Amino acid sequence: MKGALSAGLAVAGMPFAGGSPVRADFRSDPFTLGVASGEPASDGFVIWTRLAPLPLNLYGGMAAVPVSAAWDVATDAAMKQVVRSGEAIARPELAHSIHVEVAGLEPARDYFYRFRVPGYDSPVGRARTFPAPGAAVTQLRFALAGCQAWEGGYYTAWRAIAEENFDFVFHYGDYIYEYRHITKERDGRPVPREMPENFRTCYTLTDYRRRYALYKTDPDLQAAHASCAFLPSFDDHDVTDNWASDSDPAATPPEAFLFRRAAAFQAWYEHMPMRASALPHGPDIAAYRNLRYGALADVAVLDTRQYRSRQPCHDGLRANCADAALPTRTMMGEREERWLAEVLRTTPCTWQVLAQQVMFAQFDWRAMPWVKPSPDPLRRMDGWDGATAGRDRVMAMFSAARSANPVVLTGDAHFAVAFDLKEDWTEPKSRTLGVEFLATSISSGGDGSVTFANAGEILRNNPHVKFIGNERGYCRHAVTDKHWQADYRVVERISVAGAPVSTRKSLAVEAGRPGLVDA
Repeated sequence: MKGALSAGLAVAGMPFAGGSPVRADFRSDPFTLGVASGEPASDGFVIWTRLAPLPLNLYGGMAAVPVSAAWDVATDAAMKQVVRSGEAIARPELAHSIHVEVAGLEPARDYFYRFRVPGYDSPVGRARTFPAPGAAVTQLRFALAGCQAWEGGYYTAWRAIAEENFDFVFHYGDYIYEYRHITKERDGRPVPREMPENFRTCYTLTDYRRRYALYKTDPDLQAAHASCAFLPSFDDHDVTDNWASDSDPAATPPEAFLFRRAAAFQAWYEHMPMRASALPHGPDIAAYRNLRYGALADVAVLDTRQYRSRQPCHDGLRANCADAALPTRTMMGEREERWLAEVLRTTPCTWQVLAQQVMFAQFDWRAMPWVKPSPDPLRRMDGWDGATAGRDRVMAMFSAARSANPVVLTGDAHFAVAFDLKEDWTEPKSRTLGVEFLATSISSGGDGSVTFANAGEILRNNPHVKFIGNERGYCRHAVTDKHWQADYRVVERISVAGAPVSTRKSLAVEAGRPGLVDA
């Protein structure tokens, strides 16, 4: 464990007592996976790259030696006005990834960065520092996005995000999918693009590393990362579908599953612009944290996988699952719940944002097109409907902290939904405590459709739903101290590259008046 921690510090630019780094003589460009930034603060951010001249090969085409690389941060995109620079060590233990924690910068301004090795410069990336804590803020602009199965389609939405120059992107998870190579969708249609044939289901560190490397070769995803900082999170497919705590749906013994989780978390860290504090310790990772954007927004990034209860009633969609309401059930675990309560209690910000992974609001799935008819409401056990006591405790936190403007950000479902969060889910006229924006997928789920054929029935079963759509895309947010607007941005088709992107629906919330209205 001590060695793992030391390696993480070295990657972040601190001294390391191991072997001396070499200045590699690259015969081809080692920056094939692009650059990224993340975890912005008022005085800096993390900058990331991974040296991989042959990204899909074993070890990325790198020798098993530490390699030195230079990095620069400038105030201009031409990299003429360099304000910070240094040397970082790319170590084989972490797949020659580099995580530099840049500090000492000015708040609320754009910076640009790059990496250098002899003969090659990386692309230039942009990152914006957060305003100082408590500072007045005119506007915050960010994107909510995730769920990007490679074979599902093209990453046109990421190109659109790159063109927006956001302050940041919250990536809610499912950055990769762990499934093996396929040639056809479940309905028999050919997939828009295939993974290499030798890509099997991910179990080992090498499997996960190669999967991230493949995804990161996509130029649209690289452009999005280079355009602004990310707040990364993970969900189920970053390890395996519907995993919970120390278990998976295949009933793998925990002592075996945790080896897989450790491999998945290491590869996730290696490929995300995260701070050294998130370096995994075996199968454990410190992923929940909060970031304050001036006096405007407190963003609490949650972890709804690592500490949760296992899904009740054998998972899936269930009617009348009594176990889902047990008071002991949780999506975050006791420690994370205490942490969140304290964050909400102490935030001075206008908006209280919960950036998390799975559907928070109650939702009746009966009318969804692929669901068998049921006389009773159907709830999804993998979301917060599978731990209603845990959701009730979070809603009680809003009230106890007198949170005026709670906003929940979500993904996972592969369609777009906007909810009012109700004090009493059985009474549509009950008090609205906050709102939830659930973004559709980048590419998972195919082209989709403008809406569901039976959307009217879905809305009748769920009167607190204010919008539902079935296209691919992302959710764009523009926030001031008085107004929050969310635009559901959609891609016409993801089965072809470069299809048009447009806004399907715009909704708004007025500060101090929880509840969604048309923008």
